[in-house]
Amino acid sequence: MKRMLLIGWLLVGTGLLVPAHGQIARLARPDSLGLSFFGTSVAIDGHWAVVGATGDDHCGQNAGSAWVYRRSGATWHLAQRLEAADCEEGAFFGHDVAIDEDRIVVSAFRTFVGRAVSNHVYVFEYENETWEQTDRISSPDRDTSGPFAASLALDGDHLLVTSAGDASGSDTKGKGFLFRRERSGWALASELESPLPLGSGTLGASAAMDGRHIAIAASTYARDQPGFVATWVRQDDGRWNRGTTLRGIQGFFIDVALHKDRLLIGESRGGSGASGSARLLQWNGEAWVPEAVLTPRTPYQAGAFGSRVALGPDVALVAGFDEQLELDFNVDQVVYVFARKEQDWVQRRVLDVGESAFGASLALDGYTALIGQAADGIPGQAYVATLRAP
Repeated sequence: MKRMLLIGWLLVGTGLLVPAHGQIARLARPDSLGLSFFGTSVAIDGHWAVVGATGDDHCGQNAGSAWVYRRSGATWHLAQRLEAADCEEGAFFGHDVAIDEDRIVVSAFRTFVGRAVSNHVYVFEYENETWEQTDRISSPDRDTSGPFAASLALDGDHLLVTSAGDASGSDTKGKGFLFRRERSGWALASELESPLPLGSGTLGASAAMDGRHIAIAASTYARDQPGFVATWVRQDDGRWNRGTTLRGIQGFFIDVALHKDRLLIGESRGGSGASGSARLLQWNGEAWVPEAVLTPRTPYQAGAFGSRVALGPDVALVAGFDEQLELDFNVDQVVYVFARKEQDWVQRRVLDVGESAFGASLALDGYTALIGQAADGIPGQAYVATLRAP
């Protein structure tokens, strides 16, 4: 078996495991979770981190939960468990999570065939030294555009929630719902619809928002039919205008990330030999223009590089597989770290803990990364990595 790149763990209290060497640490996972898909989703902001566990059975099978960690100095401690006030079996609470300062949002998402089910987004605010649920948001169009709460993005008083369109031939193309925090609660401010006709891809599986930009990915979920990424830009008067539509994205699942005026798109079937790539674009004031194409230093055929992406200040994370031991199949998934130096983006590190589900979810806050590891049949984990500035 391939050795871990970062090894040697020391136990510090009950907060987490920290590395004796290197700059990656595993968050303490609650023993009660079992096979709960802990690490399905992750989010980080300042001294707070959130990890979703959609398979938590505490109030029924697959009810789901989310776990909040707080950093004290260099140590992360488990602070609180979040669950829906209307916790129910099969809700898959924790499917996606987002955090911005003293606000956390968590989606409870499940797909449906033929008959709609009620998905929701739950809002938690930090008050009186605890996180309290303050709102529950339902589908504004009663799921006519597809299952609600597929993906989330939070930026101050703006919340983006998508519905996942159906690629099987129905007329549900997916949609983005932009909510704004008002005195009376969260109000629907805008509905973002697909700029392309049905069959070009269905919106909603992945979305990002930062400042004046929104990006929503749309996949055809077909091997040889590329999808696209739709973008919107906020005007000075607060209106969101449709921006560049980025077509020809090669990926079954297309992941997107934004940081200010940069956009990163995972293209897990792109590159030579379908090894995968990630498109990095920059906003020039009028449109998104190519800045770089990120590829692994050693590409592997069908390596799914670009399956997950995250973007920060002059740093990018891209998940993909790493072939080992001269076998003809992929064993471990790793996270590649890229940094911008002057005008070039170069691969700096590879984060590897020796697991095939590592990198199932990614989040970045500055130069601190939060990485989820979740898959069927494993307990699930979440790791914090400190990345040096370029």
